[in-house]
Amino acid sequence: MPHLNHLYEYVERKTGSVFARYGRFVACYPWQVIFVTLLVNGGLGIGMIKLQSDIKAQNVYLPQGTQSRDDQSVMEDTFPDLSGKNYHSLQDVLFEQYWARVIVKGTSGNLLSRTMLQEVSDINKQIQTISVTDDTGNNSKFSDLCVRAYDACAVDGSIFWDADFLTAVDHGTVSYPAFISTTVGSVNYASRLGGAKSFDANSYLTKMEYIQLGYALRTDTGQKATVKKWMDAFVEKLSSFSSDKLDIAYGHFSSLDEELDKNVNGDIALFSVTITLMLTYACVATFSFRDSVSQRSILGFAGILAAGLAIIASFGLCSIIGVDFVSIVGVVPFLVIGIGIDDMFILLSGMSGAQGETTIENKMAEALRSSGVGITITSITDLIAFLAGVGSSFLAVRNFCIYTAVAVVFCYINNISLFAACLTINERRVEQNRHFFTCRRVKPKEELKAIGKSNLYAICCGGSPPNNRNDAESFLDKFPRWLFPKVVLKLPFKIIIIVLFVCYLAFGIYGCVNLKQGLNLSQLVQDDSYFYKYSTRLETYFSRQTPVAFVTINDYTYSDFDTKNQINSVIKTAQDHEYFDDTFEHNWLNTYMASTYYDGSSESDFIAGFKSFISDRRYSRFENDVVFDSNERRIAASKFYVLSSDLSDSQEEGKMMLKAREIADREKFQCFASSPAFIAFEQYVRILGQTLQTVGIALAAVFVVTCFFMPHPVLIVFVTLAVTMIMVGVFGYMLYIDVALSAITMIHLIMSIGFSIDFTAHICHGYMISTGVSRDERVRQAFDHTGAPIFHGAMSSLIGVVVLYFAKSYIFKTFAFVMSFVLLFGIAHALLLLPVILSWRGPGRLTVSNELKGKTEQVEKETEVFL
Repeated sequence: MPHLNHLYEYVERKTGSVFARYGRFVACYPWQVIFVTLLVNGGLGIGMIKLQSDIKAQNVYLPQGTQSRDDQSVMEDTFPDLSGKNYHSLQDVLFEQYWARVIVKGTSGNLLSRTMLQEVSDINKQIQTISVTDDTGNNSKFSDLCVRAYDACAVDGSIFWDADFLTAVDHGTVSYPAFISTTVGSVNYASRLGGAKSFDANSYLTKMEYIQLGYALRTDTGQKATVKKWMDAFVEKLSSFSSDKLDIAYGHFSSLDEELDKNVNGDIALFSVTITLMLTYACVATFSFRDSVSQRSILGFAGILAAGLAIIASFGLCSIIGVDFVSIVGVVPFLVIGIGIDDMFILLSGMSGAQGETTIENKMAEALRSSGVGITITSITDLIAFLAGVGSSFLAVRNFCIYTAVAVVFCYINNISLFAACLTINERRVEQNRHFFTCRRVKPKEELKAIGKSNLYAICCGGSPPNNRNDAESFLDKFPRWLFPKVVLKLPFKIIIIVLFVCYLAFGIYGCVNLKQGLNLSQLVQDDSYFYKYSTRLETYFSRQTPVAFVTINDYTYSDFDTKNQINSVIKTAQDHEYFDDTFEHNWLNTYMASTYYDGSSESDFIAGFKSFISDRRYSRFENDVVFDSNERRIAASKFYVLSSDLSDSQEEGKMMLKAREIADREKFQCFASSPAFIAFEQYVRILGQTLQTVGIALAAVFVVTCFFMPHPVLIVFVTLAVTMIMVGVFGYMLYIDVALSAITMIHLIMSIGFSIDFTAHICHGYMISTGVSRDERVRQAFDHTGAPIFHGAMSSLIGVVVLYFAKSYIFKTFAFVMSFVLLFGIAHALLLLPVILSWRGPGRLTVSNELKGKTEQVEKETEVFL
């Protein structure tokens, strides 16, 4: 396909000439370029003083703009907040609730005795004595802040020290899960029990392992600051609790946010170690044993500086435009430095290949011509991949992608400006035969040896400019082109590589098919956190049952039996489905119609009777389920409750939510299904679709960019398939480390596309600009051009990511594992699979000038000498 090669050569020549002209410009004005770059980056960095953070996990890691949030808004706008007079946890319509909870376990394994329950009652008394001083200096006790029902503080679990319940315990007649009668009606205590339960021959309860107590505070007083103080005092009080009979776990409504913020801030300190290791590797990888003149390890610092300034500028700019910092953005510096080091090694490789040029201007032109296209391809694909995530409904994904996309742009700009200028200055030093550290002129090694100096002295204090790639490169630069051609160009190894990758792909596909979805927010805190203990017990020992309200805001005549039948049809349809409990029903209309207060002779009589009905202490809880119109003559809105079954996992909870909505949509009664928990469940039904959409857009971007910069169908197919295979591996292998697909891992997957294209595009571009006659020769030359940058980019990131294995937070731990997959799979595809495929089915050779052909032949000879 000669015409395709001509097209590729045309694009390569045109883009290369642009970078060559730019390289000459930088060579002429390096200090001016550095000054402008520092000025721009530093100026934008000042914007960091406006940096705002959002640490609320429910905002950051749960999707925004969803039906559940819209329905929740309707609920909160329609139904009044009665937490100050008539609170019942089942009917709480607020998403932002103020709660504190305690899970109690008896050390003996059984709490069902008067003695143990009195111990639990003592805990309750200690909690209710907690008091704090508000902003006005007044003392606020629990009784001043608590939600109220029946003219008293409403404590979920108070049934366990109720006199009637304790009497039943004494007589061994505690029924389960039947209702226990009290002076204020019926109380179902089943949802407060967790863990193992035992029964006698008469089905009376004889053992209960865990019980949960709930302390809700009022949300209608605007005292959030005081509530926060009380919650802090609650944690302080229970953290000092000690008992040989009881073991407790506790948490409150903002525990997750506080613990997540603390963990992430602590783990961010690990990035200083990570960056130090990556900087160390960059300096070691560029360290040369040839002499003190050609030494360029100091350029490793310049590469890190370029990436560091990109981080500062991007964070400053994002702060200026009002993008909040969220915890997952803490990994952006690692990504940017990884990308920056990769580009740095590409530019250094380009400079190594330009050592045959006679002037610094020509060297910079040749270095930018050969390297500029490579780093442009990877930077553009990185940018588009992250821009694909900006439209996500997950705030964590959206803000992370914005920060990273901006950082990628600045990283690219800084590398082709600041780092390129540093390359120029370094080449000026080399040309003048100056020492890499002292910058003093030195004598060639031969002259020093001639006057009796030792070899070590000659290497450390003497030297001369390099004449070719072999002179310019370090030992580690030469290692990939020495090792990998020995492996990928021999038939037995080729067959082994193909077989291994087929197995790799099979395991990856299996993992994709069986990948778990959803994020338990407890995963975001570390194992030794008090909230981790509480949330783990809650998820492990208590049922996963969710109250679901069917809500109508339409005008209905409730005295009409047809309305009653329509409502009952909704409830019956739900109860008949496996996702819902077939017995539970909270229905104000049926309860009212069965009472002595009911009068259905007219709608006005119906309303009057209902008002008397909810005035009765036994039925006052139903006041929360009905809203009257402004004239109080008709019912403007009402709700009815069912209860989900004890669902096995998060996927089932998501399906239950969809089924509830389906029932509401299909029934004649016009209503919608709602629950505050649906806001969390929404992630389980959205995450897979959004991830596939975002990754698909990013892969399409890879395809388009590859078409533009490497317009050869064979290369386009190879690069796109390689990136897809890497993504399949990263997706699928998450199953084997027990990491579910969530907003956090969605970020990791978007990130992995950028790194994948970095590796694969470089090796393909290196192959296309090689001039060997056979495919094997061109693969060998591709390793000369890009083997070292790919190897160094992956190794520096791997060394840095090892530190994050010791992170305490789920965010950084999963980042470490997924990043390791990306790097290992990426380097394997770039340095093993693609070279094998290119050696069999790579495109033909481009037409090259005699001058370029001569350079290539010289590199081949140098490689043979090294081997």
